Amino acid sequence: MKNFHAVFTAGVLLCAAASLPFAPVTLAAAQIRGTVVDPSRSPVPGAQVAAVNDAGVIVRQIADDRGGFNFNVSPLYENFQLRVTAPGFATATVAAGTAEIQLTLAPQSDSIQVIGSAIDTPAALQGSAVSTISSAELRRRNEAQTVDLLRELPGLTVSQSGARGSLASLSVRGADPKYSLVELNGIPVSGFYQGGLFDFSQLPAEFISEIQIARGPQSAVSGSYAAGSVVNFVTRSPDNGPALDILAEGGTHDENRFAASGSGMMKGWGIAGSLSSLLANGPVKNSDTRSDDGFLMLQHRWYTQNLFVFANFNSNNTGEPGPFGSNPKGYYSGLDLISRSKNNTGTYGFHYRNDLTDRLRLDATGGAYLNNSGYLSSYGFSYNKDLRLYAEPRATYQVNRILTLAAGFAFSREEMRNSYVTAASNRFLLRRDTEGTYVEARLALTSRLFVNAGLREEIIRTPFIPGEPAGYPPRPAFAANTVTKSNPKISGSWQFDAATRLHASYGTGIRPPGGSDLAFTNNPALQPETSTSYDAGIERRFFHSRASLDASWFHSDYHNLIVSLGGSLSKLSRFYTDNLANALSEGVEMTARLRPSSSILLTGNYLWLETQALSLDGGSGLVQQYYYPGQPLLRRPRQSGSMLATWDHGRLDVTVAGYMRGRSLDVEPNYGAYGGRYWNAGFANFNINTNYRVKSNLTAYVNLRNALDRRYEEIYGFPAPLLNVVAGVKWSLASAR
Repeated sequence: MKNFHAVFTAGVLLCAAASLPFAPVTLAAAQIRGTVVDPSRSPVPGAQVAAVNDAGVIVRQIADDRGGFNFNVSPLYENFQLRVTAPGFATATVAAGTAEIQLTLAPQSDSIQVIGSAIDTPAALQGSAVSTISSAELRRRNEAQTVDLLRELPGLTVSQSGARGSLASLSVRGADPKYSLVELNGIPVSGFYQGGLFDFSQLPAEFISEIQIARGPQSAVSGSYAAGSVVNFVTRSPDNGPALDILAEGGTHDENRFAASGSGMMKGWGIAGSLSSLLANGPVKNSDTRSDDGFLMLQHRWYTQNLFVFANFNSNNTGEPGPFGSNPKGYYSGLDLISRSKNNTGTYGFHYRNDLTDRLRLDATGGAYLNNSGYLSSYGFSYNKDLRLYAEPRATYQVNRILTLAAGFAFSREEMRNSYVTAASNRFLLRRDTEGTYVEARLALTSRLFVNAGLREEIIRTPFIPGEPAGYPPRPAFAANTVTKSNPKISGSWQFDAATRLHASYGTGIRPPGGSDLAFTNNPALQPETSTSYDAGIERRFFHSRASLDASWFHSDYHNLIVSLGGSLSKLSRFYTDNLANALSEGVEMTARLRPSSSILLTGNYLWLETQALSLDGGSGLVQQYYYPGQPLLRRPRQSGSMLATWDHGRLDVTVAGYMRGRSLDVEPNYGAYGGRYWNAGFANFNINTNYRVKSNLTAYVNLRNALDRRYEEIYGFPAPLLNVVAGVKWSLASAR
C-alpha cells in the first residue's frame, strides 16, 4: 500500500499516453464560437456554454473574460442546441449557430448539468433541491479551501473545530454528517471506517470548477451513504478552454498560499492541471497546518466519444491543540502541544462516454479513493487506511419527446485497516462489497411539467469477520452477511406560470454500518441506517423577474440508527450495539434573490429547523445514553441563515458574505456527552473580499475573514479565528477562467 498512490497515478497516465497512437483520426468538426452578453451587450465572463442534445450534454465550456466561447462538435451529431447559464441571469437555450447570446437579468443561479438525477438536467428543471457554486464564484471569492464557500448555501450547517485545517463536518437539513455522500467527479470519496463522515477542511478550491449539492436522500440515484444529501466536486477540465492562472497570497498567522493551474485542448486532445500549497501557523501553538495538492486530467474527444482520466493527491499535516475556549467544568488544563493529524489522500478516476445516436448514450465511470491517515498523541501513534474501488456503467435513452430512461449498475468495494481494529491472530482487513442496480425515468409531460422517478436495489455483502475475544469490548467471529434494500425517489417541477414554479420530491436513503460500527460490536447482523424524506416548495418571481423567493418545507425521518446499549437499556437487546434509535428533522428553508442591475446581485438564505431524538424501538420513553426524549440533535441550530452580496464596477468587484447561526445544543468539549450537554451561543460572521483588476491579466485582492472580529465557536469549546486578513495577486492568461 505504501506506493499505491504513485503506482496508480503512473498507471493512469501511462494508459492515457499509450492510447495516443491508436486513437482514431477526428473528422472535421463544427466549430462553435460566439459571445455571451448581458442586456446592455456587455460581456458575461464565467458563463457556462454547452452543446446539448436529446441524450444530454455533449461538451461545455466556461466563457472567457470577454464572454467568448470556442469549441468543436463532431459533425456526426445531427441535432443539438446551445444552453447557457450564469449566476444572476436566466438560463437560455438557442440554436447552435447563434454568434451572440444575450442573457436576461434574473435572480437565479443555475447549472448546465447537476447531480440529483442520472439524466442530464439543469437544476431549474428538477424537483429535487439542488444548489451549485459556479467557477466564476470560486475564482471571485479567493478562498483557499472549499469549506469556506459551503456556509452560504441553503439548508447547510458547517461545524469546524477551530482554525484552518481543523476537522470540518457538514449537516444538510439536520441530517447526521455521515449522511452526505461526497464525490469528486462522480467518484465516491467517503471513508469506510467513519461510516461516511468526510472532512471538508482539506479540499482546496483551486482545482475545483463547480460544487453541486442535492439536498435530501439520494440513494435511489447515488446509493449507499446518500441518506441525507450528495455533494459533488467537479474539477477543472480541458473543455473549459485554454487557461493559465498563477496565484500568491499572504496574511495573518503567517498564512501563505501559492497555486498554479491551467488547461487547454487542441485537435481533440486536452490537459488540465493544478498545483497548490497552503501554510498557516494558526492562532495558538500547535494549530499550524500544511496542505499540498496536485491534480492532473487528460482528455480525448473523438467522433461522438469522450474519455478523460484524472488523478488528485493531497498531503496535509495539522496540529490539534484541543479545546481552548468555553470550559464549563474547568477541565481545560492547557494546550495540547503533541497531538497532530496527517493525511495522504489520493482520488483517481476515469469517465468514458459514447453517443451511439443522438438519443442513446453509454457512460462508464470508475476509479479509486485511498486515504492514509495518522494521528500522533501523548499515547503514541495510530493509523487508519481506507480504500474504495468504484465502477459504474450506465445507458441513457430518449424513448420519445416525453420519456427519457437511464439504467445502470454500480459496484463498490470498501476496505480498511486500523490500529485499534484487530483479530485474535493479527491486524486484519475489514472489507465490504456493494452492488446497486437502478433505473430512472424522466417525463416531460408538457413544456412546463417534469417528473423524475427512480428505483435502486442495493445489495450489501460483508464477508466473514474474524473475532477478537481480547478486544474491548470483545468481538465474536461474524459469518458472512448479505443485506438487500430498495430505495425509491420521485420528484416533480411544474412551471405554473411565467413567474411561479412548484417543486416537490420524496425519497429514501441508507447508510451501511461503518467500519468502526462493525469492529466494536458483538452484533453479527447490524443493518443499514435508513432515512425517509419529503419536501414541497414554491418559487415566485417579482418585479419583472428582478427578485425571487423560493420557500420549501421538508420532513425527514431517521430509523434503524445504530446505538450503544448498556445499563437500563440492556433489556432492549442482547448486543452491545443495535439498530434501535430514531430521530426526525423538519423545517423550512427559504432563498431570496434580488438582481436590480447587471452589477449587483443579492442573495439571502434562511433555515428554520426542528430536530428531535425519538424513543428507541421497544422502549417507550427510552432514548440513547446522554439524551432525553425530544432532545434537539447536537449542533443543529433551530435558526440559521446566510447572505451574499456582489457588486461589480469597472475594474473593481466586492463580495460581502455572511452567515448567522442561533444557539445550538452541544457537549462538554473535553469529555463529550459524558461531561454533560451545554448550549452553544449563536453568532454572526461576515467576510469581505475585494478584487481590483490592475491590468488585463493581473488582479490584486484583499480578503477579510471575520471582518467584525467577533469571538464565536462553531463547535463548543473550539474558538473560530478572529479577524484574519490575506492579500494576494492573481495573474491569468486565459480564454476561460
